[in-house]
Amino acid sequence: MMMSDLPRDLVEEILSRVPATSMKRLRSTCKLWNTLFNNPRFTQKHFLNAPKESMVLMLKEYRVFPVSVNLNVTPPSLEFKGALGLKDSHSNSEQVEITEVFHCDGLLLCTTGDDRLAVWNPCLGETRWIQHKTGYERYSRFTLGYENNKSCRSYKILGCWDCFYDNKLDDYCLGFEIYDFNSDSWKALDDFAHDRIPPVNGVSLKGNTYWFGSFKNDFLRSFDFTTERFKHFCLPPFRGHGCWTLSVVGEERLSVLQRIGGSKMEIYVTDKVDSGAALLWSKSFTVGLPIGLSFPEVFASLLIDEEKKVALCCNLALKTGRNVVYTIGEDSGYYSEIPYVESRNQSRWIYTISEEDKSCWLPFIFSYVPSLVQIL
Repeated sequence: MMMSDLPRDLVEEILSRVPATSMKRLRSTCKLWNTLFNNPRFTQKHFLNAPKESMVLMLKEYRVFPVSVNLNVTPPSLEFKGALGLKDSHSNSEQVEITEVFHCDGLLLCTTGDDRLAVWNPCLGETRWIQHKTGYERYSRFTLGYENNKSCRSYKILGCWDCFYDNKLDDYCLGFEIYDFNSDSWKALDDFAHDRIPPVNGVSLKGNTYWFGSFKNDFLRSFDFTTERFKHFCLPPFRGHGCWTLSVVGEERLSVLQRIGGSKMEIYVTDKVDSGAALLWSKSFTVGLPIGLSFPEVFASLLIDEEKKVALCCNLALKTGRNVVYTIGEDSGYYSEIPYVESRNQSRWIYTISEEDKSCWLPFIFSYVPSLVQIL
């Protein structure tokens, strides 16, 4: 029996379990299958049923690069692939410079070098350009999430602006607005976070955005796109050295890496995250880098395999200007250092502590799961 002879419901059920990258190739096979791609109900069903093809991406040199990670060798090996190309809306060939990227459901929310917003699905090759308001200070931050409902997901953007008064860093407020994809419009948010930290270096999990909510990183801030309200959560026990970084594990949990002194760092992981419950943390493992670390060297980390206890860390050593990706294992079991081309993009902002630190920006590495979500 051929697929075309099967009942439509059965065909839909089968296709909902095909990985996204394979489904992309099947789209042009027949009109029925192409129609499914345009059905939000099917794309949501596919997102829930299909195997997750997790990839590692890195933002560097104003481009998003896939990173191939081989966990079957010790230490794991890394290889940078060719950049994914975000095309300009006014040109078929010109590549856009990306200064910020935020991942949610296989969609990348990109801030461009000319201060535009694009929501991009690299798997489908589709891009939606978002007109955002002008007249705000340049330190704007945008995150992507969705409102959970039974029929389909309604995607939204949270925009945050630092509104400085008289150019004084200690005298400012945060302004928040929400962009709704369905209405194609912005609205002011009537809920306010009582801290003054914008959603910098945040992650998306189950439609909500998470980021560190204070300069000392002593609690986790969250924004719920369904209720359009802020929440805050506890972090693991603070060991006094800070240097937290945040990532997502398996699209179900959060992890943080905390520097505990010298070159030692601990990785904590939550239980399965439920948006209405407290976060329960447990220590996963301890890692160490056989290099001398001194503030203000900074890290962006990604826990890529909890069972094998492997983490990636991007390091920007402010004193030397070196750009390095480390693979590290439990209790210094192995360690490798992979230098990469010096990044020109000022993509992940860190708080300045002196006049000399104003040009310091974090590298960014993150997990990406391809999807069939359409945003046109």
